[in-house]
Amino acid sequence: MSMITQQNVQLKPVSRGNYLMRNVLRHNVVFTEGGKGDAAYILTEGRIEISGTVADRKKVFAILKPISIFGEMALFLDDGVRTATAIALEDSKVIVVTRDDLEEFMRQSPRVIASIITVLVNRLKATTRKAMKVPSVGLGVVRILDLFSACGTTELKYDATVRSLAEAFVAGPERIEGYLHGLADQGLVAIGRDADDVRIIRIRERDLLGAVMRNREEA
Repeated sequence: MSMITQQNVQLKPVSRGNYLMRNVLRHNVVFTEGGKGDAAYILTEGRIEISGTVADRKKVFAILKPISIFGEMALFLDDGVRTATAIALEDSKVIVVTRDDLEEFMRQSPRVIASIITVLVNRLKATTRKAMKVPSVGLGVVRILDLFSACGTTELKYDATVRSLAEAFVAGPERIEGYLHGLADQGLVAIGRDADDVRIIRIRERDLLGAVMRNREEA
């Protein structure tokens, strides 16, 4: 479950597109925990409660006000399952954001990428804990990049990605950079600059995780 609030994201980058505006009446549900998710939402008017079930009891995670993005994690998790419930506390308006729309957001806002990376890493850590394994930072970096690639996002801002991965894995930035340059040496990613001379990471393999595992077997 992730939410990106007004302090982090501006609505301006999406104002050029044709987006579906949805009216949500008070007490109506936007989506429910455990349901399949095929869209994220931008709250433009009203208030939305984000809650989930913790120890068989309802726990309110946040009360969102305009302008906030919510529900975006369902577009990035493998199972696409909602990890929280969103309910309107008053008559509200939301913009429906598809996967393609979210990719545009990610290109415009490194903070969106940072939020997604944080949640994906936390999910990865939780999974490895359940399997009684110690999460490998190197393989974790590969898994996160692989998820972005699988969702069609193959270009990430270098500095924001390194910083977010370092914070999420509680590792030094130089360690994350070492893993990224190792992938570059294998030809699996490219590290360069975009048209604005901003450093970027280009993921060259759609099945990045599979390619890394094959390289390990051949080594």
